[in-house]
Amino acid sequence: MKTHGPCPNCQKAITLEDFEDFSSPFTMKCPYCQAKLKETKVTPFLIVGVIAVIPIFIYITELVISLLSGIVPVIEKMPTAVVFLGLLYPLYALYERANGLLMFNKGNLQLKRKP
Repeated sequence: MKTHGPCPNCQKAITLEDFEDFSSPFTMKCPYCQAKLKETKVTPFLIVGVIAVIPIFIYITELVISLLSGIVPVIEKMPTAVVFLGLLYPLYALYERANGLLMFNKGNLQLKRKP
């Protein structure tokens, strides 16, 4: 597993920690030269994966709500997103970590072209 990769512009090493600090795969910038970066190899597959994972997260959250509603009745009145983030955030963090590792290890960073 790679722990760093070169910036296509300045060739300085972008570490996995730098990669995790990007807010999304669409707003990546080199931490050294601020060049805008894009990844085209695995991003389309990750987008399809998000479309598949969202219903699974919703199903798991609804299952948790139904299981906990007998113990904590107020949980039925809370929005699903709040319950998910409050109780299942570690699951989401693992999913995001897996996405980041996949993009970092299998992806191909390129410079974004200026419009």
